Amino acid sequence: MNTRTQTLDSRDTQADGLRAVCPPSEPLTDLCHHALYEIYVNGQYVESVGNLGGNAQRALDFYRRKRRKQAVEIRIQSCRVPGCTWGRI
Repeated sequence: MNTRTQTLDSRDTQADGLRAVCPPSEPLTDLCHHALYEIYVNGQYVESVGNLGGNAQRALDFYRRKRRKQAVEIRIQSCRVPGCTWGRI
């Protein structure tokens, strides 16, 4: 019997697929409904993905997978409505 199989941790034997190579990044937070997340590839605007952090994170992950050799970033277009206090402490 292989010594590798004897020393496996219980977490390793119950894995359902590949493990992440790098630790996950901090999730994006939801923004005011007047604000936007925008995706840029190599400094060029590609897509506006709304104000929800989960949707923006999925879109960002998609572009990073599809355009591995290019710089993919997300920028926040902040709320420009005067007097809006959503999300501020």
